[in-house]
Amino acid sequence: PATPLPLQSFLGIMGMPGMTAWSGLFYIADLQPTDTVFVSAASGAVGSAACQIAKLHGCTVIGSVGSDKKANFLKEMGIDAIINYKSEANLSDALAAVAPLGIDVYFDNVGGEHLEAALDNMNNFGRITACGMISNYNDAEPQPGPKNLIKLIGKKLKMQGFIVTDHWDHYPEFTQQMGEWIAEGKIKWEETVFEGLDKAPDAFIGLFEGKNTGKMLVKL
Repeated sequence: PATPLPLQSFLGIMGMPGMTAWSGLFYIADLQPTDTVFVSAASGAVGSAACQIAKLHGCTVIGSVGSDKKANFLKEMGIDAIINYKSEANLSDALAAVAPLGIDVYFDNVGGEHLEAALDNMNNFGRITACGMISNYNDAEPQPGPKNLIKLIGKKLKMQGFIVTDHWDHYPEFTQQMGEWIAEGKIKWEETVFEGLDKAPDAFIGLFEGKNTGKMLVKL
């Protein structure tokens, strides 16, 4: 669509990552203004968009990140509570401390320990949007499932995976809404840009090591 935004924004906030956050919250999680929302990998391209969209919808938002620099990025967005999981001895306890009334929606980009922490702290009838599980992508052997998965039953939880292309018919609606939010100064985004095609391997590996804030891009 015609827009004053830089073309590369359509690789990030105005493109697939932003659309993933938007569709995952509204079409999978059935987001409500009263929800407390927990987002893992919250400083990434999808996670940071999900945090801000949930805030704009009136939700209380908690983000998990892996560095103080990334935590500061979320603070600039006005996210209600931020957990640096690398400095926490027990992620579930850290989540309970900032969400004493529990969480209603978990937007999962990480899986593993983050999913277990969310299951511990979900409220009854909570919803888990399974967007990604980057903690498991490079495992040489399959990892055991969450040891507390049984909490899905007692807490009456819903957990659904999704792929953004299933919702691509709504892309024009998304771009109109996101474009308005950006124009009004309600959405912030960042990019981590590597210069040159020869840097593509470094960028790709860095993505799995959490070296990016926002969308990871390679500029040709």
